[in-house]
Parts: sequence; structure tokens; C-alpha cells
Amino acid sequence: MTGVRCALHRSLYRSLHRSLYRPLRGILALLLLSGLSMSLDAGLDARALWREGRREEAISERQRELAAQPAEQSLWLECARWQLAVHRPLAALQTLEPLGSLADALRGEAHYKLSQYEQAVALLDVSSPEGLLQKLDALEALMRFEECDALMRSAPQGLWQRDARLWSSEGRRRLRVREPAEAVKAFERALALDDADGEALFGLGRAQLAAGDRAAGLATLQRHRELLPKLDQWDFARRAVDLAPRHAANLAALADAERELGRTERATALYEEALACARSAEERVPVLLRRSRLWSETHKDPARAHALLIEALRTTPDARLWVRAGDLAQQMDRREEALRCLREAARLRPDDAAIAQRIARLEGRQ
Repeated sequence: MTGVRCALHRSLYRSLHRSLYRPLRGILALLLLSGLSMSLDAGLDARALWREGRREEAISERQRELAAQPAEQSLWLECARWQLAVHRPLAALQTLEPLGSLADALRGEAHYKLSQYEQAVALLDVSSPEGLLQKLDALEALMRFEECDALMRSAPQGLWQRDARLWSSEGRRRLRVREPAEAVKAFERALALDDADGEALFGLGRAQLAAGDRAAGLATLQRHRELLPKLDQWDFARRAVDLAPRHAANLAALADAERELGRTERATALYEEALACARSAEERVPVLLRRSRLWSETHKDPARAHALLIEALRTTPDARLWVRAGDLAQQMDRREEALRCLREAARLRPDDAAIAQRIARLEGRQ
């Protein structure tokens, strides 16, 4: 019964984390894509479109090519991989229908992503790290624990050193065999590799409760409840980037999610990538403002945030950036610099009453 309870707990976790927002994700992702306004260029082939980040167009072009004339198996496999990359596993299965056993590994991945675990475990390729982890997850979901444990023991040492999911599986195994103290250690190892691993945090709370440490267990489960909305934000943002990886707004949204999870290095890199992909001032300005908040609020470095804004203003003159630079200067008690920035903002927006009020307050006229 302990194993059944573990599986039920995990099923509950999944329903909380993965299913709550699922009906909205596809709709919202399509809305994001609808704003891209990208038309299919004559003469641009499927792979070129894919490299440009125009993924839905690339898939449509490849499907047109495959329908127009027979093609070698590698092109069908490539199309299915693209469909899996943009979270269309059912479409991938349909693409793979004409192929033989060469496509079994991809079929297994598609069945796994559709939560069709019986079909997945028969086909997944455990020679790849992701295939092994997916099969491990599927076997556990099916409560085929002996096979699950045997597969876990076969995992290469390097995977244990870099992937939190293996340690989470080990933690749940320890709970199944009533070794809560060892389960705590396993979940802590998982969180050392990824401190935003929701399953590991949930498991740690359960293990602490099972070990008799009620206060720690309840505190950990509270942390898990607070983490869940951030993980859902990250998951939605990640899917949007998968669909349109060179869309500045998508990259900035993923940067926001990484920042919320405390992954500041990833957030910093993603803001820079978003700026590189921005095609206009209207796309650049929101990203520049969010990057400035990362430096001033997360890194606690308002001077760096201010310097980056001043540098950006050389090529992107915008009143919003000047106002933000003025706020940062005021925060650092640099009154004259704050006034200079706000006056530049007023020059760009002479009829903006809010900017005029800020200047008046700084000048002591209010």
C-alpha cells in the first residue's frame, strides 16, 4: 500500500502542477503567435524557416513538401521531431504512421507526452538520457516499481551528478520502502541540483513528515505551494519560446519567470537575447525596463541599472526609459541627474502631466 500511496501522491502533484492551467496554455500560446505577423517567404525552405525560429511555418512547409512528393524517411522523422518540439505529440504520431521501427523511439516520446505510459515504456530509447528519464517516470506512474528500480540502478553515474529527476525518483523509492530519513537525503540532493524542482520539494515535505519532523515538513510543503504558481508561469513562458524562439516578448517573459525562480544568471542572459531579437523600439523598451529592474531590485545594483539605461537611450530614446533612469538616480540621491533625466523625458513628452509633477517635486515647487 505504501507504493500505491506514493503513486497517488505523485498523481495529485501532477494534477495540481500540470493540469490546472493546461486548458489555457494552447489558447494563450496561439494568441502570442498571432502577434508575430510573419508570412511565408517564397523560396525559403522548411529548414531555413526552422533556423529562423518560424517553427509553425517550418512544419507547415515540411508537411507540404511531404504531401507533394515521396521523401526519404529522415525528412518524416525530422518533421515529427519538430512537432514534438512545439508540443504537438498527437500530430507527431500521425506523421510517424507510415514509418517502421526506425521511428519507435520518437513514437515512445510522443506517447509519453500524451501520458500514454503503457505504449511509451515499450518504445522509449533508454540509451539516451531523456529517454531513460521518461521511461523511469512512466514506469513509476504505472506503479511497475520493480522495473522502475532496476532501470534507476542502470542509470549512468554522470546522469546522477547532473539531473535532479533521478534523485527525486530515488527519494520516492525510499519512501515506498519506508526509509524516510534516506528519502530526505535523496530529495535534498535533487534540490541541490535544481532548487526549483517542484516534485523534489513536494517529496521532501512528505519525507520530513514521514520522518517525524512535522514542523519542517509543513514548512517545506508551504514553500512548495508558493512555488507552484512560479513554475506554471515558467512552464507557459517556456512553451511560448519553444513555439517562437526569436520573439522578443516571449524571451522576456521567460526571463521574468527565471527571475521569479531566483535564477538570475539565466534571466540576465534571456533579457540580452530578447534585446538582440527585438525589431523595433516598441519591442525593446519593455525589455529594457524589465532588465533594469533585474539589476536594481534583484542584483541590488541601481548604479548598473542606471548605466545600462543611459547606454540604451543612445539608440532608443524613449520617455519611459528616461523616467526610469530618473527614478534610479533619485534612489541613489543623485538629484541633479534625476532632474536631467526627467527633463529629457519631458522634452519627448511635453504634455505629460505626471512627468511635470515629478520635476516640480524635485525642484521643490510642490
